[in-house]
Amino acid sequence: MPNARDLGGLGTTKSLGPTRVVGSQGNQEASVPSGAAGNAPTALMRQYLDIKARYPDAILFFRLGDFYEMFYEDAVYVARALNLTLTTRDKGKEDPVPMCGVPHHAARGYLAKLTELGCRIAICEQLEDPKSVRGIVKRDVVRVVTPGVILDEESLDPRTPSHLAAVTGDARQGYGLAFVDVTTGSFRATEAPTSESLLDELARAEPREILIPKGETDLAAAVRRAYPRVVQTLVADGASTKTQAASASREDKRRASEALELPWDSTLVDRAPMAVAAARIVLDYARATQPAASLPPLHLEFFQRADTLVIDEQARAHLELTETLQDRKRVGSLIDLLDETRSAMGGRLIRRWLLFPLVDVSTIRRRQDAVQRLVESHAARDSVRKILSNVGDLERLVSRARLGVATPRDLVALGAGLGLLPALRRALQDAALGEISPETDLADLGADLADDIAARIGRTLREDAPALTKDGGFVVAGFSSELDEWVAIAAGGREGLAAIETRERARTGIASLKIKSNSVFGFYIEVTRSQMDRVPSDYVRKQTVANAERFVTPELADYESKILSADERRIALETQIFVALRDEIAGAADRLLSLARRVATVDVLAGLAEVAHRGGYVRPLVDDSTILDIEDGRHPVVERLAATGGFVPNDVRLDPDHEQLLIVTGPNMAGKSTLIRQVALTVILSQMGSFVPARRAHLGLCDRVFTRVGAGDNLARGESTFLVEMRETAHILRYATARSLVVLDEIGRGTSTYDGVSIAWAVGEYLHEVVRAKTLFATHYHELCALADTYARVRNVCVAAREGDGDVVFLRKLMSGGANRSFGIQVAKLAGLPPRVLDKAREILATLERVPSAAGPTGPESRGGPYIRGPEGSTGPQLGLFQSAPTPPPLPKGVADILATLTSLDPDNLTPRQALDLLVDLKKRAT
Repeated sequence: MPNARDLGGLGTTKSLGPTRVVGSQGNQEASVPSGAAGNAPTALMRQYLDIKARYPDAILFFRLGDFYEMFYEDAVYVARALNLTLTTRDKGKEDPVPMCGVPHHAARGYLAKLTELGCRIAICEQLEDPKSVRGIVKRDVVRVVTPGVILDEESLDPRTPSHLAAVTGDARQGYGLAFVDVTTGSFRATEAPTSESLLDELARAEPREILIPKGETDLAAAVRRAYPRVVQTLVADGASTKTQAASASREDKRRASEALELPWDSTLVDRAPMAVAAARIVLDYARATQPAASLPPLHLEFFQRADTLVIDEQARAHLELTETLQDRKRVGSLIDLLDETRSAMGGRLIRRWLLFPLVDVSTIRRRQDAVQRLVESHAARDSVRKILSNVGDLERLVSRARLGVATPRDLVALGAGLGLLPALRRALQDAALGEISPETDLADLGADLADDIAARIGRTLREDAPALTKDGGFVVAGFSSELDEWVAIAAGGREGLAAIETRERARTGIASLKIKSNSVFGFYIEVTRSQMDRVPSDYVRKQTVANAERFVTPELADYESKILSADERRIALETQIFVALRDEIAGAADRLLSLARRVATVDVLAGLAEVAHRGGYVRPLVDDSTILDIEDGRHPVVERLAATGGFVPNDVRLDPDHEQLLIVTGPNMAGKSTLIRQVALTVILSQMGSFVPARRAHLGLCDRVFTRVGAGDNLARGESTFLVEMRETAHILRYATARSLVVLDEIGRGTSTYDGVSIAWAVGEYLHEVVRAKTLFATHYHELCALADTYARVRNVCVAAREGDGDVVFLRKLMSGGANRSFGIQVAKLAGLPPRVLDKAREILATLERVPSAAGPTGPESRGGPYIRGPEGSTGPQLGLFQSAPTPPPLPKGVADILATLTSLDPDNLTPRQALDLLVDLKKRAT
């Protein structure tokens, strides 16, 4: 994501950058920006400057009629950033004010672009009708749009959460993290003992904006290094907040909890003070973005890292869980394959399940039970998924109502979705396999389907309700008799006029009496001259024409007034009815959100069942053991991309007591990386409650999944490929436990061969002897196969390949034992290297393989040192990696004699004749 600093030279304020400083609003004196000093501001510009002074860190969208206007530096920046025309206000004056604007109806698209640039935008609306006000219309900021607080659906990815996060803490007290999605009401917090673990959790939250207390410079620097693409905002110093959270009295902590509008939970405030401090920061900031409406109370969900399978940022990236490593796209990632949900809220929930897998066996099995029901009930699953396709995003629709920004069309969509839930319940009941307790059944919608809310919406709003309220036309006819009257009047009032005309004819006895109108006099009663003696005394003469007189009555004048203001009154009454309905839904938000989450859960379960059915996945046995036993396991993404039947499944078993560390060798392109990744993905899928791509799987719970797969330079941090590789490896060795799964690919390849083998050997030893984690170690260093001769719980496996006629055929089948060749030249041939280069490579390889190792072979009796395995599986030595330099082969005798003659010469003492004779002699001897 680009940020505002990428648009250098735009004359931006301090707020326009990847890191913003947000101060206390309302405490700063208004100042005139550059360009205004030469002119006395008009009343309108004084109003603008007063409001801008309260939001100095934001771009001010200042409403003027049908446009949002920007002035001064805001205008200069926005014009350049959005490619708008930059004009000026008061062009005739000495220092005209820079100005640009966007149409009110098209503002959402411009807001989306500015938030992508990391900007904060204050929306200033007209709070009065300009038609009824003399002088300056009252204006004020009604909401602030930031990268982390966006309410416009058009600016949001429906299947990705929109998190605003806050971090606080230090190495002494620990760290707190809280993140909120105001579009769904999700509000979560946790604590982390180290900055590294804090950044891991921050990565899983996937925030759009990160809040950091101003005084915490070390923390701010760490976040900036780790997430340079995410907007960071510095907020009021959190030092006092942290101190209060850590050392305050019980009463102070109770008040802090009440300030969060949380249920009083002394345990939470006592055991997680840093999490509570972060929660206060994020909640205060979110509330400040809604000055015109209070942010509704949110329920804080506290979680601990140990509650879920920990997947750090590098594991998420290496395994391509949510985006591909190469181009950072969703297509090709695991979530792209796994997400078969039919609603946006289901898409967000499955993403959360994937990034936060479980470590509780009973909960995992409850998810598996529900998936199995839907796998085995094909017809019921199809019905469920068909209904879910039309349910809509209940979470965000309810939250929009609670925030006061829902439109009539939003509420109609909410009512339509709720109306489908009884049919969804019946479809789920068709998928029941025997007696299931509603308390443990995850595929159960519960007793409350909010039928009353659905009926209320259906009685009030038309199915074709528009997205905006400004023109009305969204309330059902017959809902309000008063509204129906105004609608009829606004439609022309013909029925009312006809009724008045009929009554007046009867009252006066004038059969020719007619009610007419024109643009000059409006409505009038016309009576022919021959009937003038029958005109009542209450008729007021308005005009005389050739053959008739025109009159007006109090009733007709009143009705004319109604017609003229009917549209305005109709729209006002419709808006009043709509707002009352929206407030009623907001009052029921808690029960509606609870229902929406149950529906989202059903959507995820049905999607996982569909994936399992299509892919032939099986239900894994998940328990508290430490066994990892997969029969005919497959990589879910690679299998989908391969031709039908083209993927070769493999068995993998890891047992900390017998087969703890597998050394995986084999040729380039044989599938080593795919194999080790698929094991990690199988673990993650099983612990999120999904079925897995295998014939059979028994998976003991893991606490963390670590990966070290591939690497590249990090130029932004000044880190080389090897430094990145070693940093990630150090992270694994520091935090892995005996319950972790470690996946390593080509450790040590970023440096010299000698250093690389030594480091890889030492890492393998440490994982075996100290960490004891289940480990898959793919490598081209065949010397590491000697680890199996040295350590009891190390086993060698290789991915088989076959060579013929100078080419290589990849069998992709895992075999026992270590490989002795990498077939690098054959792979280079497949890549298209010129034949001359390949021939030279074969010649050099043959020479190197003939050179004996100076170190000689070492056997199992030499513990701790690499065993140099010979070519073709022989026990003889290969090219030694630990010798200083190979000894050159002896020269032929003739060549040696010539060299000896040349060495003994003294060129300075040779005459020209002697030199010529010597040259002739050397040529004869050489030929």
